[in-house]
Amino acid sequence: MGESRTWLFEPEFNRTVKVCTTDDRITSDAGLLLLREADHRLGLTEHLAQQMLDPRRQDRIRYELVELLRERLYALALGYATQDDADRLAHDPAMKLAVWNRTGQQPLTERLASQPTQSRLLDTLTHHNSNRAVLRDALAECCIRHLRASGGDQAARRITLDVDSFPIVVHGQQPGAAYNGHHQEVVYHPLVASYSVAGGYDSMQEGHRLGNGFVHAILRQGQVHTAQGVLRFMTKTLQLAKPLGYVCDVRIDAGYLCGEVTDWLTERNTRFMGRIKSNAVLDARAAPYLTRPVGRPPKEGYEQIIELEPYQAASWKYPQRLVLVVVDRPDPKTGQLNLLPNYFFLIVGWKKEEMTAEAALDHYRQRGTFEDRLGEFNQAIGAHLSHADFHENETVLRLALLAFNLVSALRIEYEDEAGSCF
Repeated sequence: MGESRTWLFEPEFNRTVKVCTTDDRITSDAGLLLLREADHRLGLTEHLAQQMLDPRRQDRIRYELVELLRERLYALALGYATQDDADRLAHDPAMKLAVWNRTGQQPLTERLASQPTQSRLLDTLTHHNSNRAVLRDALAECCIRHLRASGGDQAARRITLDVDSFPIVVHGQQPGAAYNGHHQEVVYHPLVASYSVAGGYDSMQEGHRLGNGFVHAILRQGQVHTAQGVLRFMTKTLQLAKPLGYVCDVRIDAGYLCGEVTDWLTERNTRFMGRIKSNAVLDARAAPYLTRPVGRPPKEGYEQIIELEPYQAASWKYPQRLVLVVVDRPDPKTGQLNLLPNYFFLIVGWKKEEMTAEAALDHYRQRGTFEDRLGEFNQAIGAHLSHADFHENETVLRLALLAFNLVSALRIEYEDEAGSCF
């Protein structure tokens, strides 16, 4: 004999929704329904499932490939980074409603796939080359669908690609993981690329198009140099990003700004910008500009932007525009200036008449938001790369970044509607 149900209340906006205290109706992850709505409008997981090979016998399966993909992606988007979470989320009503293709109340009487089924999904995504290729391109596909949905199916006028690496700490004997002397941890050292419209991740507040997100990612061994494989990576990134914008420029960090990269970008007429490591020649050029004016310094300190003569290292084919930035700020605790001012150099791939030195510095500093997004990814979603197969760990990384892209799409829409940063 069943227990009687007592409704707590009925929302006015929809009288068909009943709120009660029955266990199978309680969830702390109601945002899954928004995630599914965004995914449905973009048609992302449906597209991925249609492009992938499913080796299972279709007359003996319970869960469609698209449902398994949704279950994994949505769990990652909510911060459930391990496969063991699948057994608990399999009974969550919001997760069931978001994942199932079936309508009505039937999903509430079913359960979702278990952890072993999710493990078999990972095998399917990893060990079929065609599926790995689809998942590799899925990051850019998500960005393209969101950008075009927000702009009348048109590419943006100008986009900027940010390329960088970051460490993912691992615990165990995962293949390819190694001690990295710079980070002083046993890590993987992946390369990632992200795009933003007009170079700003908050560009919608300035009247630009909506859209940003990760476009490409590869997993690398932990001990590799920062720039290892970067040309091959950038070649693929530019190819994937081509539908996003009519004009594309690149921002890179000092670890990638070598002659091989600058010459490669120059020969392809791709505008780029990056911070270059200091050396004796550059320090000598900066020396005349490091003196302080006579008198009491202003409370906020000094900042100078100086256009220097073009710079060409011995291994470079082409000279590059060089900008010196002198930042002389007081210590936040003592209020006193440091003994010597801080300074750094920017290599700028634009001509002076195309972009002033001040505008170049502003454009480069917007890269900081990209680095913030890497921190958000590590903190909110992360990628627990604990598998005994290198390629499976790369698959998990790309799934986690794809989940982050879906969440970012919701955030961008919310920020545009609210008119403020979230």
